[in-house]
Amino acid sequence: MDREKQNDGLGQTEAAAQEGLKWDFYDLDFSVQKSRRYHEKLAAFYGVWRDWIKIVSVIAGSSVFLLLLASATHFAEVFAAFVALWAILDYVIKPAEKADDHSELGQKFTDLAIRIARSPRTAETLGELSATRMEIEKSEPPCKRLVDLQARNDECRARDFPPEDLVPLNRLQRWFGYFATFGMPRIEAWKAERQRQVRAAS
Repeated sequence: MDREKQNDGLGQTEAAAQEGLKWDFYDLDFSVQKSRRYHEKLAAFYGVWRDWIKIVSVIAGSSVFLLLLASATHFAEVFAAFVALWAILDYVIKPAEKADDHSELGQKFTDLAIRIARSPRTAETLGELSATRMEIEKSEPPCKRLVDLQARNDECRARDFPPEDLVPLNRLQRWFGYFATFGMPRIEAWKAERQRQVRAAS
């Protein structure tokens, strides 16, 4: 009877299911690792911004005091306006708060990545891990798409993907993607062409 079961195609179906489960875990791990890198990038970005606001505010405030002592009231007014501008930016952007938020999210994704690495490859475990990922994603702020693509490229490099699989972000997109999303039609055109190449090669 066992030999008949092995020959009726059920064995191949089970093997195919295991192969599919393996790739589902791979996709989940890739997504979580990418998210970890994404939040680490933003935590570092806002952390630097927060530190520079503090440094500039201290220096500018000291300069205002010295200029007032020197009776250079015009320059003191300019520096005072500069200090006020930095204070407004700090209040509106809230880099310290955002740095902490992204750092916390990055840690949650790191912890989830560790769980994925240690978990048995079963459908039940996959469902639990996927649910945990969605719980974390509920608290994420709106995605900065260009930073997300940078994180994807970093994860691809870590997994030795070929260069042609990396999203071709230009320098401006890498630098200013933390502030705005732009140039996406070119990226979408590249994606469509890359998918066409992959289908043609398969």
